[in-house]
Amino acid sequence: MTNSKWFPRSLLCASLVVAAGLGSGLGSGAAQAGGTKTHTLDDFDDFDDGEVVGAAIETSGRVTRGYASERAELELSSVFTCLTDGKQAWVGTADKATIQQVDLRGGAPAVKQLVELEGVVVSAIARLPSQDLVVAVLPGSKLLRVDKNGKVSDFAELKDVEQIWAIVPHKGKLLVATGPKGELWSVGTDGKDPKVVLDVPEKDILSVLAVGDEVLVGTSPKSRLYKLDSALEGVLLHEFKGDEIRALALSGSMVIAAVNKFEDRSVSSRVALTKQLNRSSLTGEKPEDNNTARARANADAELWAVDLAVSPGSKRDVLRAQDAAWDKWFTKKSQYFIDLIALDDSGTVLAASSEGGRIYRARGPRDVAIVADLEERQTTSMCMTDTGDVLATASDGAAVYLLSPKAANTKTKPRWVSDVLDASHPARYGSFALEGKGKLELRVRSGPTDEVDDRWSAWKSVKLNSENNELRGSTDLPQRRYLQVEVVLADDSAELTSVTAFYAPENLAPLLEEIDVKTPSVISSSDEEPDATITIEWDAEPRDEDDLMYEVAIRRSGSGDAGWVKLNKDEPITKKEIKLDLETLADGIYEVRVIASDEPSNGAGAAARDQLISEPFVIDRTRPTLDNVSASGGRVTGVAKDRGSYVRDVAFSIDGGAFRSATASDGLYDSSTEKFELMLPSELGPGVHRVVVRARDARGNLTTVALEVGG
Repeated sequence: MTNSKWFPRSLLCASLVVAAGLGSGLGSGAAQAGGTKTHTLDDFDDFDDGEVVGAAIETSGRVTRGYASERAELELSSVFTCLTDGKQAWVGTADKATIQQVDLRGGAPAVKQLVELEGVVVSAIARLPSQDLVVAVLPGSKLLRVDKNGKVSDFAELKDVEQIWAIVPHKGKLLVATGPKGELWSVGTDGKDPKVVLDVPEKDILSVLAVGDEVLVGTSPKSRLYKLDSALEGVLLHEFKGDEIRALALSGSMVIAAVNKFEDRSVSSRVALTKQLNRSSLTGEKPEDNNTARARANADAELWAVDLAVSPGSKRDVLRAQDAAWDKWFTKKSQYFIDLIALDDSGTVLAASSEGGRIYRARGPRDVAIVADLEERQTTSMCMTDTGDVLATASDGAAVYLLSPKAANTKTKPRWVSDVLDASHPARYGSFALEGKGKLELRVRSGPTDEVDDRWSAWKSVKLNSENNELRGSTDLPQRRYLQVEVVLADDSAELTSVTAFYAPENLAPLLEEIDVKTPSVISSSDEEPDATITIEWDAEPRDEDDLMYEVAIRRSGSGDAGWVKLNKDEPITKKEIKLDLETLADGIYEVRVIASDEPSNGAGAAARDQLISEPFVIDRTRPTLDNVSASGGRVTGVAKDRGSYVRDVAFSIDGGAFRSATASDGLYDSSTEKFELMLPSELGPGVHRVVVRARDARGNLTTVALEVGG
C-alpha cells in the first residue's frame, strides 16, 4: 500500500528546492510542478506489496535478512513434492509425472531426471530402508518402487483408492493418506500386508504427522484432526472452521496445523488440484498456459497451534489437542497454504503459500515474517537438509530452490524491491529517506507505465548520507508517473523500517464546471418579502487531489473587466459557496466570476487556476407601484407597475383578513404594467370597511395601498 501524504507545512518551505525541485528558479509560463508529496512505506502491508530476495518482511514492519536462494529451473509446468536425505533430494513433478534427482553438494541445486512415470502428478515420495524410493502418482491406487538407477516396479496396490496424498514412514511401516474414501493405509516396507488402519467420514486424508508413537491426520472437506487408535474410526481431537487441514508440523511440543477455507472449492478435490497445478484435467490433457499474474485464490489460509505439554519440559500428551485451547498464529487472505515444515524444536515453522511464491516463517502470533519470495506463483513443498537449509519447490513455472539462512555468505546481497509506486501524474523526484540500521544501499528507477518494461529508466544508485537519524540522498530521474525503489541490506546488522520518496507531480489546473446563482424563491402564499440575500454556489474539481481556494467577484453585465468587484476582500474562500447581500447592490443585470486556485497545496508561485463566469442574473429590489386605485359600486380597480421585472400578482385584504387574488383585466399577469379589478364580496355589512391592495413583482418585492369603502 502506498501512502501519498502531504509533507508537513512546517517543513514545506525548507524542502521545496531540495526535495521537489521547486522554487523561484522556475521560469514564468514553464510547466509548473505540483506541491511536495511523499510515498511513505513503513509497515508490513507496505513492504509486503513489494518483493524480497534473500530478505524477510517482519510483521513488526521491518525488512531484515532472510534466506539466500539458489534456483534451478525445470522444463515442466510444476514441481509438487520433495524428499531429502540431507545431501541429495528428489522432487516429483506434474504434467509429466517425473522424479528429478537434486544434488545439493555444490551449493546451487543441480537437477537431473531420474525417471518418468505414467500419470499426471507425483503426489508423494518416501524412502525405504533399502534406500529405494516409494512413489505415488495421481490419479491411481498404486505405490511404485524406484531404485537409485530409476528402475520402476510395483510396490503395493490399495483397493478402491483414487488419490494418494502422503506417505509417512512410522514404526517400520508406511502410513499412506488417501481419498476419496478418507482412509489411512498401513503398508509394510516390503510392500506387503496393505490394510486400512483409519476410516473417517471425510473424503480425503491430506496430512499425516507422527508424534512419537502417536499418529495424527488432517482431513477434507471438513477440517478435522484425528488421532489414530485401535478402532478404525479414530479419535476426533479438533474441528476447525475450514475446508481442509492441508499440512501438519511438530516443533518441540507444539503441533501446528495449516487450515484453508475456500468459498467454492477444496484443494483436496480433483477439480481443485487441477486448478492448483494449472491443469485442464488429471487425465493427461494438455495444461493451460502458465500465467503467474492470474487472479488470487478465493480462499483464506490460517495457521493454528496447540502445545501438547502442560508445562515446559513435560511429556507431550496428544489428547491435549482435544482439550487445550488452540492459538491462531495468523491469517492470510486470498491464498491457501500448501505445505508446512518445522525449522526447530522451539516452535518455528515455515508455511508455503499459493500466492506470490511466498514462504512465511512463524514463531507465534506476534512473530511472523515473509522469508522468501519465489519467482513462481506458488510454493508447493519444502524439506529440510542436514545443514539447516530448506529445499523448496514451485509451480506455475517449475523450479527448485535451495534456501539458506546464511544470507551473509552469498554473492547476492539481500534486498527488498517495492511495488510500482504511482504519483498519479508525471512527477519530479527529489530526496529519498531511509530509516533503519546497519548498512543500507538504495537504487531507484522511474517509468511511464504501471508495469516495468523497456521504456523505464535504468536503475540508478542513490548516494546516502546520515541526516537527522535517517539516510538521505537524491539523484536525477526522468520525470515519469511511476517509481520503483530497491533497498539492499548490505551487512549482517542491516534492517529497513521506513522508505520515503519525495516527489512533485505535474500540477493540473482545477476545473470549474458550473456556477449556480440561487435567487430568492417567491411563494404566492407568503405575505413577506424574500430574504435580501442570494446564494452563489459552484462545482470545482482539483483533478489531482489538491486543496483549493476561491476568489469571487461581481460586475454589472457589459461593464468589462474593469467592472469586477471582489466579494471576498479579506481572505480566500475555501467553501464552494458565498452569500451576497442584495441591499448593497443597485438594481440591474449582473454576472459572477469564480476563480479556483490550488495555491494551498502548491504555493502562490506554482499555483494553477481556472475561472468561470456565470450566466447573467437580475437583481431587483425596487418595489412595484399601485396607481389610480379606486372603489366604485363594490368594484375596485387600479394599475400595478414594476420597473425591474414584471407584475407577478395583485391581491387584496378586507378588514385585516387574509389576502385574496385579484384578477388581471386581460386575464394574465405577464407584463410590467397590469390593470386589475376586484369585486368586493356582496355580504359586506354596513359601515366603513378597510381594503388593502397589494402588488408583488417577479422578485417578490411588495407594495400596498389602503382605501376605505362603504359608509
